[in-house]
Amino acid sequence: MPTPIVVPKSTISMSQGTILQWMKRAGESVAKDETLLELETDKAVVELPAPVDGTLLRIARDCGEVAVDQIVGWIGSPGEQIPDDVAVPAEVESILPHIPQPAALNSSSTPLAATPAARRRAKELGVDLHTVKGSGPGGRIIEGDVESCVQRRVEPVALRRRALAEHVTEAWRSVPHIHIVRLMDVDVLVSAKDRISTNADPITYTDLVLSTAARTLAQFTQLLFPTNDNATGISVAFAVDTENGVVTPAIQSISTLPLTELARVRRELTSLARSRKLRPEHLQPANFTVTNLGMFDVDLFAPIINTRQVAILATGQIKQQPVVENGQIRAGWRMWATLAADHRHIDGALAARFLSAWQVEMNRLSDPE
Repeated sequence: MPTPIVVPKSTISMSQGTILQWMKRAGESVAKDETLLELETDKAVVELPAPVDGTLLRIARDCGEVAVDQIVGWIGSPGEQIPDDVAVPAEVESILPHIPQPAALNSSSTPLAATPAARRRAKELGVDLHTVKGSGPGGRIIEGDVESCVQRRVEPVALRRRALAEHVTEAWRSVPHIHIVRLMDVDVLVSAKDRISTNADPITYTDLVLSTAARTLAQFTQLLFPTNDNATGISVAFAVDTENGVVTPAIQSISTLPLTELARVRRELTSLARSRKLRPEHLQPANFTVTNLGMFDVDLFAPIINTRQVAILATGQIKQQPVVENGQIRAGWRMWATLAADHRHIDGALAARFLSAWQVEMNRLSDPE
């Protein structure tokens, strides 16, 4: 029996997404885990992999909005019968009143019906006509169909910003935030980076912050939001600035990762986020989030807790400033840090103890590992 291609729920808050483009055409062979399409969620562009080996029998939805759990295509053996209709789940039907009933896209095995103007426009815009559904007589692709497809690729950015605005507004309205602020002594952090980082294994301040914060979190389980699979250990999401907005991929089992491996994973996820190639597993729910604006010369800011988390740690820039010790003034490296917490679950004293314990954990970097 053919295997359906189903839109996954890539994030907790996701109810719909947008197909940007199909990487395969109907009739082509696909391998399990090979990228089938690019899907815009409320937080990022992810690559949807093939669930099984086989042939892409039908593309049931071209570029445009789709609902979570909606079937957008089928994989099977050549000649296998597939359902004539692709149903939208009843529980999400209400959010897609404007989406027409699905129809198969042009198969690469049949002549492509398109007007000369549509072919010319597709070439100018770099659009594969096999991913465009025609609205002309007999399903023929016209120039407007090509331009509409391109427009739908732009709309997801606005869709994601709207979804983000809704989530942030809800979090701010429903969660009683407390913000505990501390000026951190990062002399040891700076010297550790200089000592540890190499051209072969570059280490950033973000890597050191993530590593030390994760080890501290192991002592403060009250700050960890429980996920569906706690067997993987602590998972921490980190904010990545992209041209389409902030994305927060998660590093799994972070507290047990060696620093060089953590840095490698962080670099990989950052690259995937900025090239719009994250997969659903990269956006799985995390226990905690770290966000940093130090690279923008920001000293201090108060973050908003992410949906279904109880705390988020924000850090500013690391810079030298006068420090008084034993009545003497010297130059010291300092960094402002803010822990935002849900006051229903966490008291200010606990948040303050976390920051104190994190300072101790950073100071341990003075001992070579």
